[in-house]
Formats: sequence, C-alpha cells, structure tokens
Amino acid sequence: MNESVTIPKHVNTKNDLDFGYLRELGLKHIESLGSKIWTDYNTHDPGITIMEMLCYAITDLSQRIELPMENLLASETDNFKKMHQQFLSAVNILPSKPVSALDYRKLFVHIKEVKNAWIVKHEQKVYLNCENHQMSYNAFKVEDDNQKNFTLKGLNDIYIDFEDEVEDKDAVFEKVKQLYHKNRNLCEDLVNVCEIPEQHISVCAYLDIRPDADEERIQALIIKAIGNYLAPSVSFYSLKKMYDKGYTTDEIFEGPVPFEKGCIEPKDFQGGFIDTEELRNASLQQDIRLSDIIQIIMNIDGVLTIKDISFKTCDDDEANKDPWIICIKENHKPVLCWDEDDETCKDCGNSIFNFSKGFLPIGVNKKRVIAILNALEKEEKEQLKNIKTEDVVFPLGEFSHVEAYTSIQNDFPETYGISTNGLPANADKQRKAKAKQLKAYLLLFDQILANYFAHLSKVKDLLTVDESLKALYGVTAISELSDAEKQTYFSQTVDDIPEIDELVDTGNYDDNLIKIFNNLKNDVNNSADNTFYERRNQLLDHLIARFAERFSDYAFIMKMIYGDANAKYEILKAKTQFVEDYKTISCERGIGFNYCDPEVWDTENVSGVQKRIARLIGVTDYSRRNLLGDAIEIYDEKDKTEDNLTEYRWRIKNGDDILLSSSKHYHSLSAALKELFLSFELAKNTANYDLKKTKTGRTYFNIINPKITDKESEDYIIARRIAYTATQERSEEKRDEIIAYLKDLSAYEEGMYLIEHLLLRPDTYNAANADKKRKTSKNEVPDAPAETFMPSCLDGDCESCGPTDPYSFRVSVILPGWTTRFSNKDFRNYAEKIIREEIPAHVLARICWIGHVKGVKPDAENDMLQMQLKYKLFLEQLQITCANHPLSKSEITTYRDVLSDFIPTLNGVHTIYDSGNLHDCDNDDTETKGNKIILGRTNIGNL
Repeated sequence: MNESVTIPKHVNTKNDLDFGYLRELGLKHIESLGSKIWTDYNTHDPGITIMEMLCYAITDLSQRIELPMENLLASETDNFKKMHQQFLSAVNILPSKPVSALDYRKLFVHIKEVKNAWIVKHEQKVYLNCENHQMSYNAFKVEDDNQKNFTLKGLNDIYIDFEDEVEDKDAVFEKVKQLYHKNRNLCEDLVNVCEIPEQHISVCAYLDIRPDADEERIQALIIKAIGNYLAPSVSFYSLKKMYDKGYTTDEIFEGPVPFEKGCIEPKDFQGGFIDTEELRNASLQQDIRLSDIIQIIMNIDGVLTIKDISFKTCDDDEANKDPWIICIKENHKPVLCWDEDDETCKDCGNSIFNFSKGFLPIGVNKKRVIAILNALEKEEKEQLKNIKTEDVVFPLGEFSHVEAYTSIQNDFPETYGISTNGLPANADKQRKAKAKQLKAYLLLFDQILANYFAHLSKVKDLLTVDESLKALYGVTAISELSDAEKQTYFSQTVDDIPEIDELVDTGNYDDNLIKIFNNLKNDVNNSADNTFYERRNQLLDHLIARFAERFSDYAFIMKMIYGDANAKYEILKAKTQFVEDYKTISCERGIGFNYCDPEVWDTENVSGVQKRIARLIGVTDYSRRNLLGDAIEIYDEKDKTEDNLTEYRWRIKNGDDILLSSSKHYHSLSAALKELFLSFELAKNTANYDLKKTKTGRTYFNIINPKITDKESEDYIIARRIAYTATQERSEEKRDEIIAYLKDLSAYEEGMYLIEHLLLRPDTYNAANADKKRKTSKNEVPDAPAETFMPSCLDGDCESCGPTDPYSFRVSVILPGWTTRFSNKDFRNYAEKIIREEIPAHVLARICWIGHVKGVKPDAENDMLQMQLKYKLFLEQLQITCANHPLSKSEITTYRDVLSDFIPTLNGVHTIYDSGNLHDCDNDDTETKGNKIILGRTNIGNL
C-alpha cells in the first residue's frame, strides 16, 4: 500500500538552544571517536572544557537566530524605507488592475465627481457577404441566405451617475475615458462614455407620525432613504472599518485599489476601501416595488403607520400599469421627483408626503426639509474627507548587531592563560608556547563561529533581488574585486584575541584575502563559481516559489540550447528580473496597452501579459520598438573565378564601425547564417578572443571556435576584427566594448508585438458627413470601405471554414524568428506553451516567428521590416482616433488608408523554419537527421 509523503511544517526541535542537550551530544561523539585513548570525561578535563565553551557559543548563535524575524531584517539606518524595498506591502502586491465589470465600477467610483458607474456591453453587428467575401457594418442588399452577421465581443459602454453640482461633466467623461484606457482589459475596448439616463418616479403617501416627531426631518429622511433605494450610493471605509466588517486582508485589497506608488496611482481620487457586496447591490435596478418603499418608510424613526401610499412612473408605458411594481428601462436610473423646482422633473408629477399626528394634519416647511437634506449631504462629504486608503503597516523590528562576536577564548578559566589577563609575569617560555598553541587551535573554531554570525547578519541582503552582492562586504579590498559579487558566504575577522598579531599576519590581511579570491577564480574546476550559482539559484527559486511560480522548464531549455556553463547566468538574470518586476507582472497580467498614450513606439506601454510572457521566457526588453535593425547584415558578392558564383559574407556593426566580420566567403546563405550566429554567441566570451600583433606593433584579434583544436583548420577562426589598434591595451578595451555591445544587442533583438484584433476593427464614422465642429450622430450610417475589414473564411454557401469573427478575443503574437534562441525549435515550443498558458483562456492567439537578418531578403519581402514599419504607422493613427473625437474627414481617410495597408501585412506573415530536403531515392545519404522534413518545424528545401 502506498504511503503519502508529507513535508512537516515545523522541523525546528529547538535542541540548538539546549546547552545540556548539546553537551550530551558532544560527549557521545567524543566517546565514539576516542574512547580507546580518552576515558576521563569529567568537567576538569581541558577537552571537555573546550567542548562546553563551543556548546555555549552555539546556543548564543541559536538564540540570535530565534530573534523575531523583523529584528533580523531590520537595518541600522532607513529601516522603514529598506523594509519596503525588500518586501512588497499589501497595497503593492494584493491589488490588481480591473478584470470584471465590478472591478471597473470600483475604480470609477473612486473618482470624486462620480457617485456611481456601470459598464455594459456595447452592441455592434458586422455583416458578411458570402458572395464577394466582404464585411460591413451595414446589412448587404442580398438575399438573407447569402449573408451572415455576428456581434463584436469585448466592446463596452460606460454610464456615469454624477455627484451633485458637477459643473464640467465633459471633463469627468474624459477622466473616466483616460482611466479606462490605462486599465483596459486585453481584447476589450471602450465605445461610449455618457451620463446615465433617468426614469422619474413619484410617490404619494399619507403618514401618521409620533406626536413628538420632527415632520420636516422625517420627510428629509424618507426622501433620502427612497433615493438610496432607487439609486444606491457607494460608501467608503477605512482599513479598520473593513476589518471590523469581517473582511480579511486579501479580501480588502482585492481588485483595483488606488494608492500612491501602488498598482493604480490616484489622481483626485476618493480614498478608502469599497465593500464589494455593497457595490454589487448598488447595481442598476430592473424594477421598483411598492412593498420595498413601504418597508423603507416604516423603518424611519417616528413613523407610526402608512394610511395611504401609491407610486407611478412618468412614462406612459403599458408595462407599468401594475400599482405594485414599476419596470425600469434598460440602462436607466430611477430618480425620485419631489422638488417642484427641479427642472429635470418638469415632465412628471412631484412626490407628495402628507403627515398627521393622530387626527391632526401637519404642514411641512419645504425650505427646512431642503436644509436638513443639505446638512445630511454635507455631513457625509465631511466624513469622506477623513477616509484614506491605508496600507497594512509593516512590523518594524529593532536593529541589533547580530554579527557581533566575542572570542570563546575570553571565557576560559584564568589558569589557561589565554584570556585578556594572559599568563603570570613569571611564566616560562614553555608555558607561553603552550598558551599560544591553544590560542591558535581555538582560533579555528573562533573563525568558523564568527563566520556564522556574519552570515546571519547578511540573510536580509541575500534574500533581496539585488544582482550585486559586493556592497555586503565590510572589507574594501574584497568589495572592489569584480568577482566579489559572486559570493554568498561571508566572513569577519576575530579581533578581540589578545596578541593576535603573533598568531596571524593581520598587516597583510586584505592582500591575503585577494589572493584567496584569485585562487578561487583560477580554480580549474570553477568550484567557487558553481557554488555561487547553485546557492543564488536556490535563493531565487525560494523567492519565486513564494509567489507560486516556477522556472524549472526555462532553466532546462536554456541549458539544452547553450549548455550548463553558458546558460546559468542567463537563467539567474531571468529569475532576478522576474522577481524584481513581480509587482507589475502580477498586477497587470490581464490588461492591454494604453493606445491613447501619445508614446506608441520605443515605449514600455505594452500589455501586461506581454510583460509577463517576456519575463517568463527571459526576454530582457519588452518595450515596443524596432526589432530589426542595421547592426547585423548579410551581403552577397560575386567571386572572381570563372564560375562567377554568388558568395555570402556577414558583418556586425555599431553605426559605421564594423566590429566583426566573417573570416571567409560562404557558398550558401544558410552556411553564412549558421556561422554568423555561432560567432555572435562565441564573441560574448573573453576566452574566445585571440589577440594578435603585427610586425609593426599594431594589434587586432580573431574570434576562435574552442571546439576546433586544429589551428590550421579554416573553421578555427570564425570571425575577425579588421581594424587595427595601436596597443594591446586598446585591443583589450575594444574587446570588452564589443562583448558589452553584443550582450545589449542580443537583448535588443529579442522582443514581440502582441496585436489585439479588436483594435483593428474599422471606425463607425460616416466620412462624407464628418466635421470636427459637431458631434457624431448615433444615427449615422458607417461607411468604412470593405478593405478596412479583416478577411473571414467563408465560401459561397456561407459555410465557414474557420472562425467567422476575426476580431473578438483574438490576438497575433509576432516574434523575430532569426535570433539564436528564437530560431531554436525547442525554445519556440517552450515559448508558445508559455504564451498560450499566460494569455487569458478566452483569448485565441496566433503565434508567428518572422523576419530575417538584414540582407537575406529584399526589404519589401522581409516580413519583420514591413511589420514594424506599418504597425508603428497604425498605432500612431489609432492614438489620434482616441485623442481627437470626433475625427475630421481627412483624419478618417488617413486612418482607413493606414488600416487597409496594415491588415494585409499582418495576415501575410509566415513563420520561418529551417529548410529540410526531401528524400532523394537515388541517394540514401540524404536520409539523415539533419535534413528531414518535419511538419510544423521545417520548410521544404531542395533535393
């Protein structure tokens, strides 16, 4: 029978704090190791005394380990700031960008001028003509059997309920619009922002109240209570109030929470937290029931009975003939009409509330009712001013020097002569020699213990995501070494031992440490480097696991592509960037980019899922930019032999400076590309540079292939730098510059474009009537031409050979297909798996690896070059449609021209693969692993 394996939560036995336990354990070890020659285990024995001193030192270390965690993590200076740098507080890690309609409402209600808000589906039909395969927003004049239609999904309208006395409503609309686009869901878009239309309700009631009741106050409370029932307002609470309501921390910070430097930064926002259930209950009413109003009135203190009551709506609607229920129109807000001076209620009879005290009718002072209502409103607003969005306070510990260590030698009895008091003045040379021997022997234990204490003080630094650990060294000589950043073990000197200069060479301490570091650096087994990688990797895995994430698949793929030695630091870099950016990639994982932002190119304004995917596949730069530049170039030239064959060469440039070029001519493009990418990777490593000197003293260098041992082979030198330098020092400087440039270039060329198809839908303007001086009429007939629509797969019988709707919840992910990693089949499979896992489940992704190094194909045939040119133009025009509303005729025409030019480019891209050869029946040698045709992985080449 299989037994389940569990990991215990609590493994600390606390035995390390128990001096008696440690002493007994030490005695057992002594007995097992030396019982044949050592039998006296009494306390007077020097060996037992030494063991007891060590046990005591261990308990001291253990007690410091058991200090409150906040004390171990505390810093001597700027404790509050450094704690927040090391840990993400609740408001920085728990909130997220809005996902659901409720999240968006929560976000918009934080705007001070907005009382309530609703986001609803916008209906936009698209018609398909099966005869000519065209699309339009208008029905075609063909038989119904020859056309189909679908409704675009992901389009939204926002309705706003304003606070009282908002003067500039257009400014609030713009604020809501900008806030939406900063937090827009992937594959969704906003169409309209408008004020919620009202449906007026009037109530007539005859009430009997207590003799001591204030009739004006009762009427004011009734009006306010019915108003909240018809259109509930949203309340804001302090953090303490939310805890008092029974919410946990993660529930309080769920969804969007505006906070300074948080996931969503506030600008003129109302502070505080919103009860999600209250917000859900503040949705638009579908019907109003008289029984509910009766219950509301009876709950007012001072009301005894309701003698008579009725209500009505101002609309002559057959659906509202029931005296007990009023149906509310879709996307309308019911409003109580009670003030005869209210201009909005002119079309409706005002509510009437009559009161009596027993048999005596009571009149009501209307001005006093209004004054009471205004006072209640003012009181609520004053309360809101004091409500702030608060963060959960970090427990700030007290800093202590946990690394402070006192030598155990100072605790030995005086008779040993090794403490600060030393030996008697009359001690002979032999006695002094024995004391020195014991000191030197104990110094080993002192150093080990001191290192543990030093290491404990660095735990808070080791658990950060700072790539450089140099600053952790207190010894300047070590901190200045380039390899000091590759250390995860730390030490300190034991300096309170009397006459320590007679035991160790303290005068040359720094020099000796540097020698040790250099010895580790030159270790042929690279043990120090491997130890650092292993330990740093474990620490990062621990931090990543705390967020329920993992990088094991990525590490495996990278090692398979580059090998263990070359991949390990790329893996560490990817993990470090992932943890550093986790606040962003967790908060924004579901949002699209803000296309209303004027910066559309060379910007990090990209979708949240693109940022997350980039970090998971090790892409350093996720910004939207040109992915194909001029730095790498393939060019052809005719050889000078009689056959006049075309030969290929390559070069890597930085502007006009040719950094590296091919060492020979290549007879095929594939061979040139293969050697180019091999040279590109090898040139990142100093060990692969062979510096040469000419007879005149000038220097240059070649890039060598370390796998080729025959130096006479033409494959040994795979690249060279043609330009000479005056000195070897200048050559070494240039080598280091090239290495840094290639590493940056490698990161630059890896990126992606994530294109949301919904944003490619044509505009709904009628260009013939466009005029910037007027607003667009909702009744206008859109006249977007057919070429501005994406193609759909239909045959003449209106049978679909694929998805009919090419827009809704669909994206294209475009990646460069020529880089070292991105051309690797296994890495592509891994990246595609990550993309499909991370993109929301309802979104369908088309993934393409496109483009070539410059020179491989003419510019007009290079998919990536055309993509980046036309995608940038499209985004610039898309931003104009957001900034300028409504558009002029020329703006509409330009937008349509750019869109109709971009759509064929997007639809026409194809993934590039390695070429394979079909099997030659006359030559069995072609049936090799390297040139097989594999579906989805190769292009068909030549026989």
